[in-house]
Amino acid sequence: MIETYFIGDTHFGHKNIIGYNRPEFDNLDEMHEAMIERWNAVVRPRDNVYHLGDVCFGKHNMHYLAQLNGKKRLVLGNHDHYPINDYLLYFDRVFGCTEYKGCVLTHMPIHPQQFYRFKMNIHGHVHHKDPILMASDKYFNVCADHTNLTPIHWDVIREQRDA
Repeated sequence: MIETYFIGDTHFGHKNIIGYNRPEFDNLDEMHEAMIERWNAVVRPRDNVYHLGDVCFGKHNMHYLAQLNGKKRLVLGNHDHYPINDYLLYFDRVFGCTEYKGCVLTHMPIHPQQFYRFKMNIHGHVHHKDPILMASDKYFNVCADHTNLTPIHWDVIREQRDA
């Protein structure tokens, strides 16, 4: 059975993210190795993964994406500014935003007035724990800093929001 996962804000190649949000790592090599290992521990080659933006800093860091299992789809983030064809070497599809099972997938959280159209907003971008977003059952943050740098399964999102 093909499974579906979500993650955002991997920030491959972003040295400063270690000091901001990932102090358990001494350097980028350690962070990259951990992210690849954690990703591949849950995602199989045929599974689907929606990456909700901010993939990497520096086009030369895209090569890490080739080491990640799954059929990857990218929702562009505010740091994803390279030509689309560069991303299409690693992602099957690239979106500004898209929908999955009635949920809108974005990099940044959507405005609450849009929820008449969607059940939930699965997003990234917010690295800190935002009490307003966390208090709402309409938002689910899959920023890598909230998921132990590991893609999160659709069933986990659905169960946490249905609870």
